[in-house]
Amino acid sequence: MRTFLLDWYDNLSASSFSLMDSYNDFIFPLKVISALLSSLLLATIIFLIIKLRKNVGQSLKAVGEAAFTSENELPRKEFNKNWQNILSKVEAGDESNWKIAVIEADKMLDDVLKRIGYTGADMGERLKQIKSDELSNIDNIWQAHKVRNRIAHEPEFRLTQSQAKQAVEIFQRALEDLQAI
Repeated sequence: MRTFLLDWYDNLSASSFSLMDSYNDFIFPLKVISALLSSLLLATIIFLIIKLRKNVGQSLKAVGEAAFTSENELPRKEFNKNWQNILSKVEAGDESNWKIAVIEADKMLDDVLKRIGYTGADMGERLKQIKSDELSNIDNIWQAHKVRNRIAHEPEFRLTQSQAKQAVEIFQRALEDLQAI
């Protein structure tokens, strides 16, 4: 019985090795082709990643520069022109022009604050976010803004030219500190 089992095992081994040899003869070329194809695809992927990173980096840089210049750059020429108009109204001889000058100066400062990133529903909320190290005359700006609010909300409020000049000068200093004019 022992010889029968050994003979059977020897036959099985010999036939499986012969099957294995024909199997290896068939599979080896497929392995080589697969390895070459995988290497080629891996090289292509690495090349595309390098190319894509370069293009994405350039695109992000261009988008970032465009966003910075369009959103954060203040239109100084326009502001200077508007500011000269405000100053001429302060020098005019009637109270209505003085009131308009203070309101427009306040509005210009509010516009600048919005453009540089201060958020809030109104100028008061934006002013609350500003610290004295960001704008040295923040307390004076609050006083000038209160004058503007009195002009806007109290029809009987009487504004003198000196009050108007003082408020406009406060707004001017803030706009200069923010490099808007």
